[in-house]
Amino acid sequence: MNNKQYDLEIIAGPCSITSENTEEVIQVTAKIKTPDGNRAVYGTRVVGLKSRTALDLKGDGMGIDSQVMQQAINLSPDERMKLKIPSVELAEKIVKETGLLITTEVMIPHLQLPYWEQKEALKNNVMIWNPAVDQLGWHVLELNDFAKRNGWNVGIKHAKFLGKDPLEIANHPDYKGETSLEKVLLGLTTYVYENQNDLIVIHRGVDVPGRGDYRNAITHEIMRRIKPRLPKNAKLFFDPTHSVGPVMRHKIIDEIMVAMKLKMGDSFLYDGLLMEAGSTSPVDIGEHLTLDELQKLINDLSTFRKLRPTISL
Repeated sequence: MNNKQYDLEIIAGPCSITSENTEEVIQVTAKIKTPDGNRAVYGTRVVGLKSRTALDLKGDGMGIDSQVMQQAINLSPDERMKLKIPSVELAEKIVKETGLLITTEVMIPHLQLPYWEQKEALKNNVMIWNPAVDQLGWHVLELNDFAKRNGWNVGIKHAKFLGKDPLEIANHPDYKGETSLEKVLLGLTTYVYENQNDLIVIHRGVDVPGRGDYRNAITHEIMRRIKPRLPKNAKLFFDPTHSVGPVMRHKIIDEIMVAMKLKMGDSFLYDGLLMEAGSTSPVDIGEHLTLDELQKLINDLSTFRKLRPTISL
């Protein structure tokens, strides 16, 4: 029997942070509660710089930090640190007013993260992760170096690719091989070393034939093979909104409920959710859960999972 005080961490927030949806996080998301009255959302997303296939120099779809980060690239380190980064200022505001864990996707670790570690309010209260399109170990090593100095958690999102075997074979319980996804992901975890904080592996689906109308195919059986091979301090999170996507949005809640019931022995397969939620975001709004849907989801999850609460301020 699982006697832990909690067995599920919920991180929910907008795909891309803005001043407008920051207020929504503070006023609504952070105050969502379980049926027994505990605050239910443990962390939120504060992503200010987005990975995009094509660059838009005006910043459309690139994130609230894109213009200032373009300036930072061309400055000396001393001059660079005089800049104010919009998402970092918003992250500080959120954590001071809500106590939520701040999570963010990092494109350029050595440029972005010095601004984050300047903020005392963000010490020991941040999770940083790589974009799925960036599977370079040295970038994860950089994330880990900043994380060790500041008491942060490191997230690793696996790649969009799978490997040579088709989805229906590689994601089968009887599969005996090792996909490219598994090899690369497990290799990336070795770059997160001597870090006493959590390592979070994030399942976000794979973009392969056979995914149908899902944005990315969900591969729970591959995650079953991966989890026992992770370091002892590692947790496995599910990213349902990037997996299911906008076309099949009506299936997001169903897929979450299926995933959160999966077990390995006496323990649940997934330790957390990292998902998009809210009413405003410059990108990917079509796959966000509404806050009413998030509240209903939490009510349903609370019937069989123990949610990790945020601190009350």
